[in-house]
Amino acid sequence: MRGFLISMVSAILLLIIISYGGIRYYAPKPVITSNIGNISQPTLAYLRFVEYSEQSSEQILENFQNSMASGYLADQLGLRDDPFYEKFLAISRRARKQRAAIQWIKHNTGTMDVDLKAAFKQYAIESDVKKAIDNIVPCIQREQHGFRLKCSDVVVGQFNNRPLTLSMIHPLMTANEWQQFLSFLPGPMETAYKNYLRRFLYHSIHEKVVDHFNPVLDELEQMDHYQVAKRYIAVKYGMAHEGIYPTGRLSLDFPDTVLFNHFFAIKDRFLPVKHVQVQYSVFENMDMANMVYQKLREGEKLIDLAMQYAIHDYFVQTAYPHQLSGYGVDGMPSHPEKRPIIDNFLLDAARNNQLLPNPHPLDQGVLVAKLSDLKRQNLQLKYREYQFAVRRDLTLKVLTKKYRVDLEDALELINWQRMCEESRTISLENRMEKHPIY
Repeated sequence: MRGFLISMVSAILLLIIISYGGIRYYAPKPVITSNIGNISQPTLAYLRFVEYSEQSSEQILENFQNSMASGYLADQLGLRDDPFYEKFLAISRRARKQRAAIQWIKHNTGTMDVDLKAAFKQYAIESDVKKAIDNIVPCIQREQHGFRLKCSDVVVGQFNNRPLTLSMIHPLMTANEWQQFLSFLPGPMETAYKNYLRRFLYHSIHEKVVDHFNPVLDELEQMDHYQVAKRYIAVKYGMAHEGIYPTGRLSLDFPDTVLFNHFFAIKDRFLPVKHVQVQYSVFENMDMANMVYQKLREGEKLIDLAMQYAIHDYFVQTAYPHQLSGYGVDGMPSHPEKRPIIDNFLLDAARNNQLLPNPHPLDQGVLVAKLSDLKRQNLQLKYREYQFAVRRDLTLKVLTKKYRVDLEDALELINWQRMCEESRTISLENRMEKHPIY
């Protein structure tokens, strides 16, 4: 009996070892490993196809690590408990699937243009929008707390030569979108239905992308989370407006003496601009503008660069130094609405002491400018009139520095966790080699 028990225990241990080895063999090998998230080889291949086709593996891995750090910071600030999180996660997921589908169409057609009409035909999705709406409307029933379909299901077209039903499209809509869709009159319902039909097309094509690359879906969900996290912390750290995510900026408390000292450090900014020497030109796209901007920082002359790259001869002339008067100075209009867009941008840069402002996109082209010889109007300023602006300026400055520090700390944490995981894996493998079970 004792021998039988020993044999059974040995067999169970052997089975566990073999199972563990099998799991490790068949599971996708992580490219990045941390307690925050993993990225495996199949997921890397998927993301390279969808997002990073022109980047090297090193650049992609650096992006992943920065994304993980953003995700960690956002989680620490309460993103996952935020009431808007699920909505923005769904938007991020939907956008990724659409990008994947569009890349798949381009890859298979060999063109950069996406013909959705041809794509519907290629992927066997047929739906007469008007007939679909005519089938849906009679089935809608209004109830006390919203709308519902009184029919068991509604046929709206064909998919792969089988009935395409509304229940196949419904899961791709949020609860609010569904209720809004059912509440529409036929005209707006047709417009909405076309959008949801396109969403179904992208979803169907995305399934083929997933079948091809076989990424780990949990890892893709994590990448969607990182995209939301970037929006969230951009607002939290004062780098973006609430328009990209509805949350508030981190609040900081400063002693009155600190705020007062900061007022004296920046008070010149509150003095209106009297005159400033400006040079500017407009270039075709942001890549070219960034190249020109970098050359300016390295000491090259704007006029020489404008002669080579300006979008129009007019913007060669504007690259020569000339004086720009402030609002209400030398007979110029006092209100920004009455000044050209470029003047407003240059005066705003001058007001903030930005003598080499970042390239600025216009309706046509991208503006690059250089400022010098800034003169301000001589006015008496009172601190109490600028308290809010002073607090805001200091908060944004401190948050910018805090973000860099917090991001570095998060990256160090991720790297430390990865090293611990790699060390643990190597140690486990060494123990198994030293003490094999036959």
